[in-house]
Amino acid sequence: MATDLLENYYWEVYALIFESADILDLEDSTFSLSDPDTARIAQAIHAVLPFLDGSRLYVEVSLTDEGEAVEDRYAYIYYDAGGRRIFQYDNRRHHPEISTHPHHMHKGPIPAAGERDRAWPTDIDFVAFETVLNRIRERFFG
Repeated sequence: MATDLLENYYWEVYALIFESADILDLEDSTFSLSDPDTARIAQAIHAVLPFLDGSRLYVEVSLTDEGEAVEDRYAYIYYDAGGRRIFQYDNRRHHPEISTHPHHMHKGPIPAAGERDRAWPTDIDFVAFETVLNRIRERFFG
């Protein structure tokens, strides 16, 4: 049963990516997506999604230990064409002061060494692959 949930989740993510070919450059050599067997065994999905404007989304999603198709740990980092971070959603537990802890976001470029990377409450009700991809579509591809 758990394997079926993971496989279904993987194929939902796969479909979302290929249904987004109007904004993604799937022919770009940097495009990558964990293969289904690796995703199932590791209970994780890793992806690099290049967009037509040269921006990129780096995705790291770990699914629950019970094999449920729930994003237990995640990081979505969106960079512009020049490699500067635009935003990042993650749920690492390093910002307990945030009202949506552990879910939070970072905005703007990654700070220089020694500077603090300010965190903000998330601006998405439920951070997940689909909601982040839709956020990028709405904000940057109208």
